[in-house]
Amino acid sequence: MTGSAMPIAIEHRAERLVVEGLRRYMSGYSTGDIRCWEMAWQLYASELGPDRARKPVSELSCYARALNAHGTRHLCLFPYDCIKLCQDECLVTALVAACQSNDESVVETIGAALVTPEGLDETLFSAREFGSALSACGLRMQSIDPASLTLDDCPLKKFGALRRH
Repeated sequence: MTGSAMPIAIEHRAERLVVEGLRRYMSGYSTGDIRCWEMAWQLYASELGPDRARKPVSELSCYARALNAHGTRHLCLFPYDCIKLCQDECLVTALVAACQSNDESVVETIGAALVTPEGLDETLFSAREFGSALSACGLRMQSIDPASLTLDDCPLKKFGALRRH
């Protein structure tokens, strides 16, 4: 997903927290370094305050765990604080946005593209709980036009070792 037609506005606070939180959590899974998860906590605590950050970070953890455990593939993610988004980042963020909007057809479609059938219920539950926790903190995401999403494998992966993102 390149160009100016990105379906997710990363400059919006809610969307940025979802993307950056997932980048950190998924990095923790891939490296085994818990400091990545601590960085996610620090990000949310600095944005929301420690008391308000507890529930969203707890639900972020469950969502990331479900994506990691049940993903149909390893997610393609940019490094922390990158202003660009790749397709996978748009999909995992759009899933939470669709949960907040109660758009069940989009939730089911994106969920089926991201995770195995065996992990679909757990992943969708965790995405709904994460979206709800964000809403409780006043963080509402913008609705996503499903036509703006590509459900194929992230095209940036084709670069493989030539380009790391």
